[in-house]
Amino acid sequence: MKNQERRKKILEILRSSSSPVTGDQLAKDLDVSRQVIVLDMALLRSAGTAIVSTRRGYQINGRSLTMDFECRYKTMDTDGVMEEMNIVVDNGGMIVSITLLPDFCGPIQAFLNLKNRRDVKQYLENFRAYNIPLIATLSKGIHTLTVAADSQEELEAIRQNLEDAGILISEEPEPNGK
Repeated sequence: MKNQERRKKILEILRSSSSPVTGDQLAKDLDVSRQVIVLDMALLRSAGTAIVSTRRGYQINGRSLTMDFECRYKTMDTDGVMEEMNIVVDNGGMIVSITLLPDFCGPIQAFLNLKNRRDVKQYLENFRAYNIPLIATLSKGIHTLTVAADSQEELEAIRQNLEDAGILISEEPEPNGK
């Protein structure tokens, strides 16, 4: 199991559990050492997942649901980025990370942890102040946003608003064989 797959599995286990899950149990379930679980927890926390350690084990607090959205910037400037990010935070989401898949290398992931318009504004002001090109230029504007939210309804509202804005990359319909 790859590192990212294992961390997604950890999140699934924690979300589906009604009580804290021990590190030893996670290590056993995922066939890794306890130290690997400790490192995974640190990475998940740094990505914005509200995982807390209790005497009885790990549990998720706060924005416990995540969803990936495959998107394409309408314009390759900070205004286009701001529109997308504000859709997410205005609908109750937190932008955990952005992942790109450039043609010349493997995936590139940047952890953002943007929770509100103030965070979005500050993030984009840094690009403007230092005249930094948008990271998504490496993948021609195509990227995957990992978003955390408190409810499935918030995630659906984010999906719908990204789609309505023409930012969400919709899947191609399956051929019907005719």
